[in-house]
Amino acid sequence: MKWLKVSLVIQIILSSVCSGDSLVSARFLEPINLGKRLITLLREGQASAELGFVLAMLLPVLLFALAIWKRWVWLMWVGLIGYGIWAVLEIQSWWIPWIFGADQRALNNQKFLQRTYKIFPSSIGHPAPDGMHFVLNLLLFFVVMTIALGLLENRRGAVIEGKP
Repeated sequence: MKWLKVSLVIQIILSSVCSGDSLVSARFLEPINLGKRLITLLREGQASAELGFVLAMLLPVLLFALAIWKRWVWLMWVGLIGYGIWAVLEIQSWWIPWIFGADQRALNNQKFLQRTYKIFPSSIGHPAPDGMHFVLNLLLFFVVMTIALGLLENRRGAVIEGKP
């Protein structure tokens, strides 16, 4: 159960980082990841989509907390599958183009991220993930790993105790 609780803490951090990127409009954060912030969207009357995104980031955390509280292993598995799919999409979107080369669509998307911080260097045809996505992907990796370890730990505990 300890890994599942660790995972919940990491999920809260992940959700906060994702939501914070949407809610913060501080100039010093712009190089981390460009985009319209909530204040700008409020002025334009388009904040509902951004707030919907924030709620969408919060929902999995709340469901996972409920799963831990109620000990609903099936819902923890749903969380692992959901976060796993997200991780695969992030790998496909950021890491494969950086390592193996990007198609024209990915290169066009990178034009919007030219002024962002990058941990790894970009090269022609190989755009590096921006700093924000690097942090998100790292947190996401830890979420997937801790859920998997927690479910494995939970399963081993059930087998040791003689439960099916």
